[in-house]
Amino acid sequence: MLNEIETLIQMGEGYHLEFKESVDKSLVKEVCAFANADGGTLLIGVTDKQQLKPIQCDNRILSQVQDSIRQIDPKIKVSITPVDGVLAIKVPRGVDKPYGCADGFFLRVGANSQKLTRTEIVAM
Repeated sequence: MLNEIETLIQMGEGYHLEFKESVDKSLVKEVCAFANADGGTLLIGVTDKQQLKPIQCDNRILSQVQDSIRQIDPKIKVSITPVDGVLAIKVPRGVDKPYGCADGFFLRVGANSQKLTRTEIVAM
């Protein structure tokens, strides 16, 4: 799995890949955006400049991540894997679109997550 993480980091951020230095409130938006698009992977413990910034992948952090993801409606099952200071969150392409959270509905567009408008939500 470590080699897979290193390969992903070398690829850089894009439509299916997002880097975060730490767990923050934007995590739930990114997971929603991936679920509403074609799925993707979130690597926590990696800077936007593709540098490792290891985090403590302890029970507190894992609980915080799981609590954030539980805010998504409808529910989505993700894979959370700690690997040497990096937390890899694999989000599948959602089958119950649109997925939303308290901050709204988001979609992955290129290397960014964009908030959907009402019209885009209805179209989805």
